[in-house]
Order: sequence, then C-alpha cells, then structure tokens
Amino acid sequence: MTSTTHVAVSCLITVTTIQSGIDSVQKLIAVTAGSLCAHLILDIAPHGFIATPSTIFKKVLPTITELLPGLLILSAAIGLFDNAFLFLVASFFGILPDMITMMFYKRRELILRIPLMLFIHKIHRKVHWFETEHEDGTVSYIFPNRPLLAFEAIFMVFIVVILFK
Repeated sequence: MTSTTHVAVSCLITVTTIQSGIDSVQKLIAVTAGSLCAHLILDIAPHGFIATPSTIFKKVLPTITELLPGLLILSAAIGLFDNAFLFLVASFFGILPDMITMMFYKRRELILRIPLMLFIHKIHRKVHWFETEHEDGTVSYIFPNRPLLAFEAIFMVFIVVILFK
C-alpha cells in the first residue's frame, strides 16, 4: 500500500479512538498498536507501488505522489479533529514498517543491530507474500502494478469519505 493509504487508515483509527472516550494513555496505546497492526493487515492484500526504496527521495514525481496526499489528509484530519500529537504518532506507526524496510535496503547494518526493527521488517516481508526479494535488493512482483494501484485508489477514496463525512 502507499503511504497515503496507511496514513488515511491511521487517521481513521485516531478519530475513532478520540471519540471513544477512553483515557489519554489508552488512546496512545490504541493508535500506536492499531496503526502498526493495520499496516501489516492491509499489506497482506496484493497492492502496487509508486516509489520504491531505490526511487524514494531520488525521483521527484514518485516521491511527491507517494507522500503529498498523505500529508494533506493528515493535515486536514488534525485541523478538523485537533489532537495533532495522536495523529502524528498514529501516522508514524502506520508507515513504520515501510520506513524500516526502506532503511533495511539502505542501512542494513543499522536494522540488523536493533532486534525490534529487524523483527518488524521480517513480519513486513512475510505479509508481502506476493513479492519476491532478490539478493541484490531488487523485488519482483506476481501481479501487475497499475490495476492494483487503481484498486488501492478506490479503497483510499472510500477511507477518506468515511474519515471526513
């Protein structure tokens, strides 16, 4: 899934948590665990990609397309529902597995030294069952990218409508 999808789902989790009436510590735990688990659950479904570890922050268009919509959704959610801290924490944990995977390809020695990050990376790679990781760091995919991105875009619109209804 794109980071935008993960951020939107994290925002939805945060809004639901804010409106639940539980105390602040419970809210923090709920958005942290909920966003991280939601990322892994969503990633079980085959999905496409826009930016890859080799293009993110190197190619302008894929990077903007990957990151800007999520930032706009996050900003709108903070503006509408307040509690910036919870939204930022939820979004961070919502994209954490992708950040760890990107770091694994770029700074493998760092990830290998931090057991929890390596554990998250291994789980993240397992839920990406439809991808094959090669020794040289490249990845091949079972399904074509564009139709999967189209399905994800429809799902994303659905999440945004629910979030801002």
